[in-house]
Amino acid sequence: MRVLLSSILIVFSTSLSAQNLNGNWLLAYIKASPPEMVMGEDGAVLEYNEGGYDDEQSFIEPGLMLLSVLPSNKAESFYADVKEEWKVIQDGKQVRFESLEDTLYGGFNTEGMLVLKSTIDESPTDYFFAAFSPEVAPFELTNSSWSTNGSSGFFQNKTFEFRPKGELFIWENGQHEKREFYTHTLGKYMAIEFSSEVLTAGFGIIYVEKSNGNMLTGISFLSLEEGALPVRSQVVFSKK
Repeated sequence: MRVLLSSILIVFSTSLSAQNLNGNWLLAYIKASPPEMVMGEDGAVLEYNEGGYDDEQSFIEPGLMLLSVLPSNKAESFYADVKEEWKVIQDGKQVRFESLEDTLYGGFNTEGMLVLKSTIDESPTDYFFAAFSPEVAPFELTNSSWSTNGSSGFFQNKTFEFRPKGELFIWENGQHEKREFYTHTLGKYMAIEFSSEVLTAGFGIIYVEKSNGNMLTGISFLSLEEGALPVRSQVVFSKK
């Protein structure tokens, strides 16, 4: 029994350390504990929780970033119009991304997500990245309507109508919610940001994977309950 257990642990450890880092990783969501305002002798000051997360104070929101890990221990990240280059250092189950401005460090969790921290964050913050395989270049969404579906209940039986000037109508049962949308270029690819009062963060992100003109597929991490971790949803849009 002990020999079998040792063998299982060795295989498990090897699989973690051999996790393939190359490829694209989308920033699924961010979990952070903001500083607390406390009164000191000289007035109000910000106090940071150095001991870890305070679940009552922490917040979770969708992320918007694409991290592309390249061969030769290099990586590129894209956030809106910002591109940053990184040096990748992998040591067993741990990995570091070093740039001129920042260092990200961490490893893989049990779900296969890449969980990183930043050396420039003053309060506890985790960045959760998920593997991503996009194939489509940015394209125009304005003046188009799409029937939506997805593994998350939020996208079931809705219509997203992308109107001029970033206006979005989300239709359901003959009624519409008037919201906003933005498209973001992330290197060679794109993401759609949209607002909604139904979502705990007030907005959501769809990372576009594929599109053939009449059908669009993507990945979104959404939370419909306060304090709950966002759940991965495979999103399918069909053009109307």
